[in-house]
Amino acid sequence: MTIKQVKRGLCALVAAGGMLGLVSAAWANDLPKAGTWSLGMQSGYTISADSGSRKIEKVPVHLRLGYTAFQGSKWFLPEGALEIATEPFGSILTQKSQGRGLERHRGSFEVGLMLPVLTYHFDLGIPFYPYIEGGLGVMYQDLQGYDLGGGFNFAEMVGGGGTYFIDDNLAINFGYRFRHASNASLYDENRGLNTHTFTAGFSYLLPAQ
Repeated sequence: MTIKQVKRGLCALVAAGGMLGLVSAAWANDLPKAGTWSLGMQSGYTISADSGSRKIEKVPVHLRLGYTAFQGSKWFLPEGALEIATEPFGSILTQKSQGRGLERHRGSFEVGLMLPVLTYHFDLGIPFYPYIEGGLGVMYQDLQGYDLGGGFNFAEMVGGGGTYFIDDNLAINFGYRFRHASNASLYDENRGLNTHTFTAGFSYLLPAQ
């Protein structure tokens, strides 16, 4: 490698670093400020995480009301924004089971409320913001034959994904959620049910007062 090639390489690195710095500076304020409210909706596709005959597919719809608690760096958390949200949801389920060598389907449903849902967006200085989230909730479902005990169940959820801000008031997101639902031994049967959900949605950020 010649001295000229080394100089060219160093110049390219400096130029790339400068471009990255400009992009970071341009997108540094995309996350909502503390006190911002948002309205959103998510939908997607869910499959059961349990093996064997406990197979489920469903199409969930989550409405979302969120509030940004802070933006910046607080406590032990890195630069980002913490959102606290509530999500009323409903799902149309297709129950799958094996019978006489044929796969049978039976429609079912669930409705519930996730409260709270905590979502933390990481600020990387670019227009794409990865996030992690977790939440608790209650739900009612009419799914039969899965040893859930009864219709009333509790739900615990963890997940992650990414958000892209189209402008100051509109963002789109996609992500993954793992959810466990069970009745906390309210009924004799309490096997619980685990699911994987792949989501996509949008959020509208209300203008700050």
